[in-house]
Amino acid sequence: MRAIVVLRSTRVYIAVYIVTGSLEAPSGVLHLLRRTMRGRPSMSDQERWAWLREQTPVLRDYVYLNCGWSGPLSYPVVEAMRRRLDLELWHGPTTRTVMDDRQATTARLREASARMLGADADEIAITGNTTEGVNIAVNGLDLRAGDGIVTTTAEHGGGIVPAYFLRERRGCELRLVPLEAECSPGEVLERFDQAIDANTRLVLLSEITYSTGQLLPLAEISRLAHARGASVVVDGAQTAGHVPIDVHALGVDAYAVPSHKWLCGPDGLGMLYVRRERIAGFDPVKVSGRAAASYDFEGGFEPEREKVTKFEVSTTSGPVVAGTLAAVEQYLESGPVAVWDRVRDLNRAAEARFANIPGVAPASPCIDTTRSGLFLVTVGEEDPGRVAAYLQRDHRVVARAVRQYNAVRLSLHAYNTEADIERAATGIEQALSEGIPDDILAPVPGGAE
Repeated sequence: MRAIVVLRSTRVYIAVYIVTGSLEAPSGVLHLLRRTMRGRPSMSDQERWAWLREQTPVLRDYVYLNCGWSGPLSYPVVEAMRRRLDLELWHGPTTRTVMDDRQATTARLREASARMLGADADEIAITGNTTEGVNIAVNGLDLRAGDGIVTTTAEHGGGIVPAYFLRERRGCELRLVPLEAECSPGEVLERFDQAIDANTRLVLLSEITYSTGQLLPLAEISRLAHARGASVVVDGAQTAGHVPIDVHALGVDAYAVPSHKWLCGPDGLGMLYVRRERIAGFDPVKVSGRAAASYDFEGGFEPEREKVTKFEVSTTSGPVVAGTLAAVEQYLESGPVAVWDRVRDLNRAAEARFANIPGVAPASPCIDTTRSGLFLVTVGEEDPGRVAAYLQRDHRVVARAVRQYNAVRLSLHAYNTEADIERAATGIEQALSEGIPDDILAPVPGGAE
């Protein structure tokens, strides 16, 4: 007779199979047991990155260089989600046990996100993703016909399209700051200085551009914008999880980040920072009971103005909240500064390696003050979509195409290695020198990247 005993701990569920008086377990469960019991004592940086690789099973079969689109899940993240699902399975979604867990986990996520962003917990709203956070912020401002909006030519669709809609729906005037990867911070700031005037009410930008990985001088841009009366809303999709962030020091008014990219958390959740002094100045775009300070059924109503939770509309997935918390905590435990240093080391290694490949050229910033974990490399006359598809099928390298630059983008995270860069470089070399097989087609454009 076979019985299954589930042991619950704060970090992991371990299935123990009891068969005729002896203990047996699948190899994966034994690996999980060894990994959990080992713990995480003080580690060197190299030991820390090796530990991260061990926790991320996709890295056994792939060179994963695409967390700028969506990061790979780790064991701790999946375990946190499973624990929450198991809690709901055995207790139901609305019992006091589960509801208390939801409240506590959400509070912990606010606190962890605040530590990650350099904010306070009561400045953090839980959203669905970065784009939702950006929309909450920019559409919550009282922008009117003739008000100026400044953004850049390097924005993701989740940033530039909301700006276009503000132009179309409210009659705002839109200015686009041209950005090239080779621009120095001083040149970038000079261009914003020319674009922002006394009529500007909103500056909307990414701290790191999704296409070339250019890190912008955000604190200086924020000071310039505020001096001229403009609010600053930031798309932080490409920063959270590999760049140390201090929103209070940056001085921005709103900063939106996702769970699923560099944090390597689950899809479907994001966090929005709104500076406490500015919360009342942003109206909620979608509303629920959380947007009311009070109301009755006789016509009495008072809107909530001061609490950041007014931007939260409805129920979020408990397992996704738990997984996101685990992802944020894993990043904080890894050390944001150490991660950032490692990522820039990998960027420099990629720059050196790809500089030696005929027919390609690095298209990302090449100075330390503007480089990041995103590394862009042009692929000559080849279709970058086909190059990315070839890398994945024939070399087990996961990257993405950036057609705007006819390039392939590599996302270099702390779990990556110099050997990963070499494998990607070898694949691109072969694609250009030997050609791509005819049966490899470019992926159909589209999707949230």
